[in-house]
Amino acid sequence: MNHDIRDFRQPMVTSIGIMLGFLMNFLAQWAISDDEHPAIQSLADGLVAGTLLIGIGLMIFVLFKLLTNRYDTANAGLYYQSIFKWYMAAIIVSFGGLAAALFV
Repeated sequence: MNHDIRDFRQPMVTSIGIMLGFLMNFLAQWAISDDEHPAIQSLADGLVAGTLLIGIGLMIFVLFKLLTNRYDTANAGLYYQSIFKWYMAAIIVSFGGLAAALFV
């Protein structure tokens, strides 16, 4: 592994952008699906929405960490591994919320 993360940055930024767009569209469609009642009507709806919002927050955090240029280039490999763990956590939380939305 070289001592810069720029080769790994673009695929992660692209995939986060796609997933963020998908999640935001899902939440927008959910919010406007029923005009007479609020979108969150039960505890299960609240848990799904909370999980999705946490996933979106984690993705934005990962995007910030990827786009910042303030990291020690001598430890770029460790920095990338740290970002990758947050990236995977964001994906797991987000898709866990989507799976919960399908089954609730």
